[in-house]
Amino acid sequence: MKAMDISIVGSLHDTPPIDQMDVLQLWNSERVSLSHNGKFSGKPTTRIYVNDNWVLKIHRERGFRSQAVAEKWCHLQIKKEQNYNIYHPQRTWIACGIDNQWIVANITPRMQALHTIDFLAIDSHERVRLLAEALQIYMTFTTKSALRLDEGLSNFSLYHGKVYYLDDDIYPWDNFYSFSAMLGNCIRKTPALAMNEDSWAQLGEILQPILRDHSSEAEDIVHEGLIDQLVGQQEIFKQAFLTALRPTYKVTMTQRASGQFHASDAIAILADVHGNLPAFQAILHELDKYGIQQYFILGDLVGYGPHPKACIELIQERDMFCIRGNHDHYVAYNGDVRVAMGKMAKWTADWTLDQLDDDDKMWLGALPVRHQMDGWMAVHGSPVDKSFFNGYVYNMTSDRNLDHLISMNMPICLHGHSHIQGVYARRKGQYLPFDTRKGDINLQKNEASLVCPGSVGQPRGGVKTIIAEAAIFYPDQSSVKMLAIPYDISPVIADMEKHHFPQQLIQRLYEGK
Repeated sequence: MKAMDISIVGSLHDTPPIDQMDVLQLWNSERVSLSHNGKFSGKPTTRIYVNDNWVLKIHRERGFRSQAVAEKWCHLQIKKEQNYNIYHPQRTWIACGIDNQWIVANITPRMQALHTIDFLAIDSHERVRLLAEALQIYMTFTTKSALRLDEGLSNFSLYHGKVYYLDDDIYPWDNFYSFSAMLGNCIRKTPALAMNEDSWAQLGEILQPILRDHSSEAEDIVHEGLIDQLVGQQEIFKQAFLTALRPTYKVTMTQRASGQFHASDAIAILADVHGNLPAFQAILHELDKYGIQQYFILGDLVGYGPHPKACIELIQERDMFCIRGNHDHYVAYNGDVRVAMGKMAKWTADWTLDQLDDDDKMWLGALPVRHQMDGWMAVHGSPVDKSFFNGYVYNMTSDRNLDHLISMNMPICLHGHSHIQGVYARRKGQYLPFDTRKGDINLQKNEASLVCPGSVGQPRGGVKTIIAEAAIFYPDQSSVKMLAIPYDISPVIADMEKHHFPQQLIQRLYEGK
């Protein structure tokens, strides 16, 4: 019999259910082989021993110089896991003296990993329940801790009808990147999971409020992340899930404009209107001279300016296609956002809340956060940011965003948020200087281009001449025309003063920064 010194440190919620003899018997049983899709998986340094009731997992990589240090580590781990509340309550940590060193191990009841369950043998309600419980455990944990679990179904287990997390490892939060990948992987395994369209729709409906409990941005991030997941022949199931993931109002409040732009026709590109009606009217008057029929607004219809409702009504009247900006999102969700705004931005966003009715806010919340066409895409903020409306494109971030476009095989991204008109580009592997020229800019020779039309309502290019900015995009020619139009600022200032806007905001309009 192999010898081992054993110190049972404690379990998560009960008196340790095993004694030293139980551990020793497990330790002297045959070691289980580990495999990726087998009953048991783990790191190469992990040793697993099982019997009918228990699983002993020994971590050879965690060596300590003494029993006291190993026990202290176990006590700290038990406290963390009690706070996590994701493991079986009988999970027990042990310090083990082996080969002149002390290592740690844990014992849990033997449970059935979800990936080993025969989903064909259970009814549809139970299939959805098991997947929903795993998603609930994951999301409750990450909402509470800002960390993430290992997403594979092999890391979740079933015991007496309840699902628990099985893996020992916890990972840094990645803003739903791995979570969206897990959902895509589950959809790809639809035949093995015996899920149908109705089952996936039920799961989407269950997940939506869980995501909303995390943050107002979570649903959009997961929705867009899953859109990017390739699921092959299971696309119909992905669409059923995505449709159910959207709240009913996001379906009923959709825009009249379809967003299906014709590549052969010019598109007027506007961003950051920010409730400035005179600037908006001036730039539209100029664009009308070009006979343009297609309009695309890159978000932030509201905020900073005194005419949020009038701007929304004009957009709806002219059937302009819009995506959502961070100010729009703040107002749509009544300030319930995770990314903080600056003092002045928050003041006007809060003021805007009182100027719009519930239908206006619901309409803003129903706007998409990203739009993709053949050969180009559009976001409010930056393409590399998972929310698509919080990240900025500027000198320090442009290279990373250009590289991201190339990795996506996406040559052009239209964006706003920076309020600075111009083009960042990469050509023949070289990053080009920021191009702030007015007039025509050809993008054809660029491997990737980030195009900002500037801001309609609050330009920040440092030009003290009062202007409203926009661009005309020619998709079939891969070119843009940058426009800057002077307008009478006095009505805007008068209304800002009438509503007691901070003087700093008024001065910012004059200074163009």
